[in-house]
Amino acid sequence: MDEFEEKIIVDKSVLNEWKKWARKGDMRVKGYKIVEAPRGDRVDRISRERFMIVERPHAVVYQHSFGLLSRFYEGLIEGKLYGTRCPKCGLKYLPPRTHCWNPSCKLEETEWIEMPTEGVIVTYTIMAFSATPFLPELPFVLAYVKVGDAATALPIQVKEIDPIDVHIGLKVKIKFKEERVGDLMDIYAVPAEKPHPPPRSKEEIEWLKRELKIVEEWVNKHFPKK
Repeated sequence: MDEFEEKIIVDKSVLNEWKKWARKGDMRVKGYKIVEAPRGDRVDRISRERFMIVERPHAVVYQHSFGLLSRFYEGLIEGKLYGTRCPKCGLKYLPPRTHCWNPSCKLEETEWIEMPTEGVIVTYTIMAFSATPFLPELPFVLAYVKVGDAATALPIQVKEIDPIDVHIGLKVKIKFKEERVGDLMDIYAVPAEKPHPPPRSKEEIEWLKRELKIVEEWVNKHFPKK
């Protein structure tokens, strides 16, 4: 085999399906609307204009490589967490880095190591809005979790806990979804101890609950459970 030839180890590609989608004649105009909307280059020079907006459904499959970080995503499929370690200074990274960021190491190439599935929350936010794929899951907690003695923190959803009870310093366990495709969303975190949320006033708690209820009502309206 030529050294530059690609050898397929596992093939879960959907490109063949894309070929079928493309043959359906996508990109033809399927619908349209006419609107009146602002026109102008400055807020003090705004006028109204009619615009026609056409809709062209099109199926696209983006294909890109994880490059030297591929071992991490393969590990997710295997149900394992892989990080990297610098052979010079010993710094560990999860999310992994292919080269050490310690200036004295001069971008030394790191080596792969298996990491534990326990960590601690170093910061978090309660998401009241998100990108389209995650809207049905709102409100949810997105946290950065320091796994083991890694020098970096892993972005991950925290589940099986009331958002009000989440706090910095909470120990969590990382779990893997049953069906995994090599995506960061293959994993999530759950509490590994009883939460000890920071002290909040009665007014703060009532406000937070009220805001969360508004988000939940919006989600139930737009994404009703079947």
